[in-house]
Amino acid sequence: MTTSLHLLLLVCYILSHAKITDSEYLRLTDKPKISIFGAGSIGCYLGGCLIAIDYDAVLIGRERIQLQLEEHGLLVTDWKGRHQKLLPQNISFSTNTEALRDADYIFLTVKSGDTEAAATSILEFAKSDAVIISFQNGIQNVRILRALLPGHRVVKGMVPFNVLGNGLGQFHCGTEGDLAIEAAEDELLPLLAALKKAELPVILHNDISGVQWGKLIMNLNNSVNALSGVPLLDQLNNLEYRKVMTKVIAEALTIMKAAGIKPARTGKVIPKLMPFILSLPNWLFKRVASATLKIDPKARSSMYEDFELKRKTEIDYLNGEIVNLAMDLGMQAPVNQAIVNLVRDAEQKQQGSPKLSPEYLQNVISKK
Repeated sequence: MTTSLHLLLLVCYILSHAKITDSEYLRLTDKPKISIFGAGSIGCYLGGCLIAIDYDAVLIGRERIQLQLEEHGLLVTDWKGRHQKLLPQNISFSTNTEALRDADYIFLTVKSGDTEAAATSILEFAKSDAVIISFQNGIQNVRILRALLPGHRVVKGMVPFNVLGNGLGQFHCGTEGDLAIEAAEDELLPLLAALKKAELPVILHNDISGVQWGKLIMNLNNSVNALSGVPLLDQLNNLEYRKVMTKVIAEALTIMKAAGIKPARTGKVIPKLMPFILSLPNWLFKRVASATLKIDPKARSSMYEDFELKRKTEIDYLNGEIVNLAMDLGMQAPVNQAIVNLVRDAEQKQQGSPKLSPEYLQNVISKK
């Protein structure tokens, strides 16, 4: 028996009998090629963390972001102290979806309203065995993707944290949370090892639906924060704004219960307890919140950024999802409908955040 054959048999034995570590696995396999399709705030943050540890990740996005990175490079930071700077020449960025061709994994981070268009590009350019992971807001995106991409594996994912761009190539993660992916422990091993090395912790789920609904409950505040125009921490520390959130979330939980939907906790936050927690007096809320959710003073919602950039928001896939669910049940969601109306009005005016006071918001939703 030749030495080469001995070596081959040894490797086969190790792979079939031994539990190998992430680093050992990566030594036995090629590093996966990753495309971040929809490289805005979340996409640039995830991609930047991977590129910083020397992974082959290409960012696919708009020219506005490309120009930022060409001038300033890419800086990814977070509330825990992450500070990773990438020079322009070390960043692979494309505005052309042909850059999907070589990807083993595609992180889909486009706005929910662009899901169908993204699927068309994936169908045209991506390899048939490329795995698509939807890290988008909303509930319906994976259903749409699977219908349009029957030959691809489409995986549900969820990003629990907020990322805000400063317009100068910096993307800052301002809240805590671990990525969630619907997969078994023995699946997607090269990708999971890469995310672990990039210090992007992942929690695996057999069924992520409850987690997605739990994230939606959290995301219902995106609109309130954007309408307020104040940093997320300031908004949460204001009891009057929290009274608005309480009504928005309580209505959503009532409708979800009628639909038989059980939103799961995301991190330390239990969805069904949120109306109670939000109603606490400031001194007690701050004590409870500090133990359950870490937020730094820079954090704002992605919808606030949409207002400032005068672009269409994802309101139809957030508060609008609750309105549609209520309609399907023959119910109404007047509080969330009022928030949807305010956001659409701000979109139409294109003047940035309307900076609405909590009293104004309470008055609008109380009339519904």
